[in-house]
Amino acid sequence: QLNSIITKIEQSNSLFENKWKLKKFDERNALSLSQKFELSLIVAKLLSIRDIKDEDIDFYLNPNINNHIPDPTQIKDMDTAVKRVTEAILNNQKIGIIADYDVDGSTSASILFKFLKHYNASIVLKIPNRLEDGYGPNINLMREMLSKSVDLLFTLDCGTTANNVIDNSEFNKMDVVVIDHHLSEFELPKVHSIINPNRFDDESDFKQMAAVGVTFLFLMALRKELREHDTIKQKEPNLLSYLDLVALGTVCDVVDLQKYNRLFVMKGLELIHQRHHKGISKLIDNSKLNSSPSSQDLGFIVGPQINAASRIDDSSLASKLLITNDVEQIETISRKLFLLNEKRKLIERQILEEATKQAITQKDSKYILVYGENWHQGVLGIVASKLLDQLNKPVIVISFLNSNGVGSARSIQGIDLGNIILNAKQNKIILEGGGHAMAAGLKIDYKKLNSFKKFLEESFEKFEKKLFEKIINYDLIISVNDINHMLLSSLEKLQPFGKGNPEPHFIVSDLKIDSIKIIKEKHILIFFENDLGEKIKGICFNSVGTMLGDYLENYRNFNLYFGCTVTPDKFSRENGPQLIIKDAMKID
Repeated sequence: QLNSIITKIEQSNSLFENKWKLKKFDERNALSLSQKFELSLIVAKLLSIRDIKDEDIDFYLNPNINNHIPDPTQIKDMDTAVKRVTEAILNNQKIGIIADYDVDGSTSASILFKFLKHYNASIVLKIPNRLEDGYGPNINLMREMLSKSVDLLFTLDCGTTANNVIDNSEFNKMDVVVIDHHLSEFELPKVHSIINPNRFDDESDFKQMAAVGVTFLFLMALRKELREHDTIKQKEPNLLSYLDLVALGTVCDVVDLQKYNRLFVMKGLELIHQRHHKGISKLIDNSKLNSSPSSQDLGFIVGPQINAASRIDDSSLASKLLITNDVEQIETISRKLFLLNEKRKLIERQILEEATKQAITQKDSKYILVYGENWHQGVLGIVASKLLDQLNKPVIVISFLNSNGVGSARSIQGIDLGNIILNAKQNKIILEGGGHAMAAGLKIDYKKLNSFKKFLEESFEKFEKKLFEKIINYDLIISVNDINHMLLSSLEKLQPFGKGNPEPHFIVSDLKIDSIKIIKEKHILIFFENDLGEKIKGICFNSVGTMLGDYLENYRNFNLYFGCTVTPDKFSRENGPQLIIKDAMKID
């Protein structure tokens, strides 16, 4: 009977016109994991789906940094950089930091600044202005560092592709250490050190790390070296206390939550739950979260407030908040970030409407390219992400001011858009461009727009149309009777969720709705119960006026299968299970 249901599901379209597909796993392996590690069968099946091997189960479920210490020296240039920074500390040289303006850059800057302040009072931190300076170091920023007599300069979450800028002969007096994770070209800037697991000649095992993770590894290596010098008497900082910042940057940069990333985020969340970092705690309080924040809350609630600073205001606000311990400053900055984020949402909504109108006309294309006059550059990446979610195609969003275009790009699994944009730069079709497989940025002259479109057409020609079908992968079909407190506690073992360790998605096939309630004229709340008589809720956000909403409002007339996640109900005292309904399928 189950096979029959699966066949029926996979041959139908959902109410949102999606294909549903169930993930494959080995039933015997799942049963073995359940018995061997005393896990619920559902959790064992989910581990089997995620291909977690027997020997990795303990590290996955109970990661311990003391038992799984990464070796930073695997990364190319790590040793030479550590020696140069140690020399700068011993000789009290002036140190400069240029960091990217996003959450990954701001958290990288914060942990490096906090660490170095223990040994060196002379540090200059500069976060480029997103709109005026653009991404990464430029000649003016480098001259500013030179004018402040900086001897040693770090570039964080940027610099790998800054050829002819950071290695310009004008700046020979400064040694430059790049700490980054973006894809490199085959020609690297000629600087002192480039610590980047994604440089073309690096063979380390840290390619999935965000820049803040790479920065943390650098600090591990630097602390070990500094311990060899008796002349440094200061009490060394506790590196583990930085893991809340590492977790925040890692989650918000949407890198795979596997191996060490998972370890960093899990331990960082423990510090966040303990309210270790006053700035992060204040951002959470401003958001009126009713429960301990999860990795998803970092990505969707805390991260956007930090990013709002650079998107529409002062890029330095985020790093100031993350570095300071001054309560009044934390109160002032966190409140400003909250209000900026609300303003950002309004700007984003207006641009998304215009962009969507253009995108709809490109429904037969394998990619989406939309552009407008003077669209706010700070929200282009978010607009690209939202269009990608709707259309499941790589998206490039460009804002032109006169003939100068600045763009942001997002991609789907299987298409390395960062590489395509790098190729466009190397072919002199665009002025600047780079990033990684799933996200990239670019600069373009309006006169080259048609050439860029032609280049994209040729680049995407090789991809089969099947790649662009919107397929929603579900883990398991579960019964309404599986939805209980025990399931919640079982799923908790799999946290933190994110890219590379996705939140489990279920299909519930036997749910009978008792009643519904419309909230704020746009969300639909459903009420049902399991066979034990336990009352359970489900919510479908922004569903009023959609096909799914119409079916839910007429729930008595249809037999629906629900595609959903199961989360704690944060608005009830019992904190019981609640369904977050993503989609539904009508089964005749």
